[in-house]
Amino acid sequence: MEILSTGIPILDEALGGGLLEDSNLLITYDTYSRGWALGFEILRRRMEMGDFGVILDSVLPITPLRMKLGAINFNLNELGGKGDLAVIDIFSSFYSLKYSEGYVYTDLTIDVSTFLPKYNQLYRRVLRERIGDKRPVGIDVTVDGMAFLLGEKNFIRVFQRLMALKERARLFENRKRPLNIFLLNRCRASEELVSWMALYSQYLIEFQPTENPGVERMFVRTSPLPDFAPTAEGYVFRLVNGRVEIEKPGKV
Repeated sequence: MEILSTGIPILDEALGGGLLEDSNLLITYDTYSRGWALGFEILRRRMEMGDFGVILDSVLPITPLRMKLGAINFNLNELGGKGDLAVIDIFSSFYSLKYSEGYVYTDLTIDVSTFLPKYNQLYRRVLRERIGDKRPVGIDVTVDGMAFLLGEKNFIRVFQRLMALKERARLFENRKRPLNIFLLNRCRASEELVSWMALYSQYLIEFQPTENPGVERMFVRTSPLPDFAPTAEGYVFRLVNGRVEIEKPGKV
């Protein structure tokens, strides 16, 4: 499998070289963390390298999602309008909201019992209509939000079936393999859900607060790469003018 750069050299080093294609990256954080922004920074950098972004949204309508991403200089309308990304909007599908923007995909008939086949149909539409021969980079906003919509136990079963569909595609489909980024707020999830998601993720990054406002510790907990060397001290993580900054372990 090819190792792909995140576009952030210090992060590639921390991961042991980068991200394996077709791998899952789980990013966990707490209520006041801005660690979720790392996922969008990776997405931004990969799109700049020619990949296609797919946002799976289960927590916010499009308007507040735009505002939240605007705080990290991620312009949803601009990127969607240019054809660089699509939003599979599960939240709006569940609550019967329909948008005119072509990059926002909804299915107002979706519900808990029909989620998997209808989600798969939406993704296949995006694949056919927008992704083409590009590599998809998906970001799940958020795992805890999806678990709330579907129920945790049901979500875990659905996710297992998604892993089986992913493996089938890997075996039988000839297209660029994706990267998958999962955002998970630990304060809104059970230990069981966190444990299952860690099992299904090849990479795990955890954010912890510090005493300094706006500064967090970033720990790379797991990576499948032989050059990965975990550190006892976390990397220093902050947002400056809406842009991610990461520094090697040291005093905050």
